[in-house]
Amino acid sequence: MRPFTSNHPDAIGNGSLQGLIPKRLDITTFGTDADSLDCIKISYTPEIFPGGEPKVTPDNATYTVAATTNVITITYNVRNAAGAFSQVTNTITPAGAKVAWSAGAASAYTLKDVIDLLNEDDAGGTSGKLLCGIKASIGPGGMYDMLVDQTSAGFQAESATAILPPGTTGSPTSFFKRDMAVYTIDSDFLCYWRLAFPEEQDRQLFKLLDLYGTIGTTTGATLYVVRDDVEDFVEPVGTWATDFGNHDIVLQVAGASVNTGPQASTNSLEHNPAFAAPQRGPLVVILKGDTDAAQTLNLVASMQVVS
Repeated sequence: MRPFTSNHPDAIGNGSLQGLIPKRLDITTFGTDADSLDCIKISYTPEIFPGGEPKVTPDNATYTVAATTNVITITYNVRNAAGAFSQVTNTITPAGAKVAWSAGAASAYTLKDVIDLLNEDDAGGTSGKLLCGIKASIGPGGMYDMLVDQTSAGFQAESATAILPPGTTGSPTSFFKRDMAVYTIDSDFLCYWRLAFPEEQDRQLFKLLDLYGTIGTTTGATLYVVRDDVEDFVEPVGTWATDFGNHDIVLQVAGASVNTGPQASTNSLEHNPAFAAPQRGPLVVILKGDTDAAQTLNLVASMQVVS
């Protein structure tokens, strides 16, 4: 007799590993802030650290991103022994080089720097170990060598928002959205879209069988699929083309030649799972081109797990 759990609508693990998994991206325009994908996922679990004092017992935390300066501020609401609230803050400021934590402040050059700093266990200074409860990973719109000081307004302002603990029933807390209409490289606009199986930070094997869709304006546009693993990270030191060359390129297609439908025979990937080469994730889809406000992007990626 089958276990009752196999009949449960939320049962996990009853599907075939040979099944195809589609993933879709829809960007209205590069100038629409709401369509920007989050670059960082973050969680917070209040921790009472050894040697702490009752006056800084952690309760919860929020994040903000300041307009134009891109400064990230983590604010901890803490209680004293009498239960009264006060606040402690940690700040990460974009700069031309990473600067370690000191007195609750640090600086970052790349997105990897921001994530690494958030995953430290001590921000220095009074109550610096409140940082112990923060855990961060890369988000669906991030790339590790993305420059966070690329422009003074390259990221959107975000007001104070609660950082949820891990394992909550809702979507994970994610933030740090690029301003796609402002963030340019070589005077080009970009879209980053991480493909992974099943999570953004996962590096297991999978097969990318198809990538197709429509690009609103193909002027100067190129579509890339590259590997972006933190273990392969190389600190950016030169032009975008030089730093981009540090990534393994899985696919490169001129924007005008991107297939509009599935199973195309040219400018595409191997569609037959029996012959498709397994890829080690995570992979990132990048569209780089001349157009901003008129740009739209609708893509579908078809993947299969490798058992």
